[in-house]
Amino acid sequence: MFETIEKKIKQLQQIQATLAEKLDMAAIEALVVMFELLLEQTDEEFETLPIAEQTALKTAIMEVSFDALSSETKRQVLQLLLVAAIREDGLQANYQVTPDAIGMWVGFLVEQFVAKNEAVNLLDITTGTGNLLATVQQILTQQGNQLTIKGIENDDTMITVASGLAALLSLDWHLTLQDAVAEPINANQDVVIGDLPVGYYPVALNQTYMTQVDDGLTYVHHLLIEKAVQALRPGGMAALIVPADLFDTEQAPNVLKFLQADDVYFQALLQFPAKLFASPKAAKAILVLQKAGQDAAQATPVMLARTPELANIAENKSFVTEMTAWMTANHLLHE
Repeated sequence: MFETIEKKIKQLQQIQATLAEKLDMAAIEALVVMFELLLEQTDEEFETLPIAEQTALKTAIMEVSFDALSSETKRQVLQLLLVAAIREDGLQANYQVTPDAIGMWVGFLVEQFVAKNEAVNLLDITTGTGNLLATVQQILTQQGNQLTIKGIENDDTMITVASGLAALLSLDWHLTLQDAVAEPINANQDVVIGDLPVGYYPVALNQTYMTQVDDGLTYVHHLLIEKAVQALRPGGMAALIVPADLFDTEQAPNVLKFLQADDVYFQALLQFPAKLFASPKAAKAILVLQKAGQDAAQATPVMLARTPELANIAENKSFVTEMTAWMTANHLLHE
């Protein structure tokens, strides 16, 4: 399988590089054009090329035989193409693709929370390139869930990429270009996920948040944590990728105040091994929250843990057993 993935990536990267050169565009923009070619869609910029060059590129696309790949292989190929394009363009950290080593744990938590074969409303509050959403959807689909999927993204390039990814993977997503902080979201989601951007929300807020600071700018990931809970139905769960130092900054008291509110249950914080990240400042964790209502209750104890190294199979099995037992004891696991 790895040889197949490597071969397909090399073929597609060559096409992408040719598009970037011929059309004088960034790698991520060339990737979008290539997505359109894979989907047999028209692109105005591509059609400015001489007919002979268009034909050669379309022939190269056909030789990839992308449609013949399995859904999971397609996702892995597209993920690695995205990673390479973002790296080549030097895009900031908030544009990075959520690694599978993190996305799979989000998927595990969501999979345990929702009952098999039931209908699920799933929202990715910060869709980005869509890899996290695709990972979680694949996991839920395998256990028979009927999904209604929505995604929110405030960057037009990223939502275009995510839309192309969904189309290439034949995924039915309802994507919206909007500011999740400033604009309203329907509060009926069973599950909210998101790889939250890190930094300051750049403008004055037009509504009141418990997590906002009295003076100056508020961290956007703090505001999105609060907005994610607002988007949940009573008893719904949020699994959010946040900075590992969430509770160690000068604005941490605001987050803690929100997590102690009557309608919010802070259920878990799962840290990841340091090896996954380029530096300690880039380290991430999964914050698990639940909205009060239905059969929801505060977990005792709150699960504060670190996931094992990905390569340590025995420790991962033990950790999954521990997490499953904890979720069962706290009514977070549904058969």
